[in-house]
Amino acid sequence: MPESKAAKELDVSVTTLKFRCHELGIPKWPYKKMKCLATLEASVSGFAHPGSQHVIRHIREEIEAIKQNSTLEISDETNELRQQMYELKKKRKRNDTRAV
Repeated sequence: MPESKAAKELDVSVTTLKFRCHELGIPKWPYKKMKCLATLEASVSGFAHPGSQHVIRHIREEIEAIKQNSTLEISDETNELRQQMYELKKKRKRNDTRAV
């Protein structure tokens, strides 16, 4: 859940939420990482590639690891996959606009 929504649920300001998180050792709110990984998982699920299940399992493991320790960074392998998916989406969009 986004910081603003979490702050509202807890009935505190976003600044107070950030302050408390820092006190508890949470330097950054992990929502963007989690959303990024969920989007990546959905994108990979759309492919009927034999290795897709392995990749999806890896993404889910990474999501669980970040849930346990929000300070973890997204792995280089996953970042590379994100970049590849971005390039693929961009290429498809470009080809769709040329076809019109």
